[in-house]
Amino acid sequence: MDPRAYDALYGPARIAPPPRRPGVVLLSAVLWLLTSLSVSWLCFLVGMTALWGAAAGAPVGGLLLRCAAVLCCGAGMFVAVCRAPAVRRMSGDVRSLVLGALACPVPLILATAVWFSVG
Repeated sequence: MDPRAYDALYGPARIAPPPRRPGVVLLSAVLWLLTSLSVSWLCFLVGMTALWGAAAGAPVGGLLLRCAAVLCCGAGMFVAVCRAPAVRRMSGDVRSLVLGALACPVPLILATAVWFSVG
């Protein structure tokens, strides 16, 4: 068979995209929203503590150094998981859900504990 005839009749072959799963996408969005809200609350609280401590003349370098160290270690571990071959082979929806489930619990629990202890 002439390849030009096949292309003229059927067009070039196209790979169909994988189907979207709205439940997975919605759950992933909720997990990432909770994560971003809790991290934002913690960053605001650390910033206000540093500002009030600096205004009062109290040393806040240790607190900020510990917070920065925890943030860097957590971000490093998260990036290492993101770069793992098994995670990279997943579809985008499932990958986002797995990473959201991995990133959500620690900041959410920490922000909730801080919320009730401070507020």
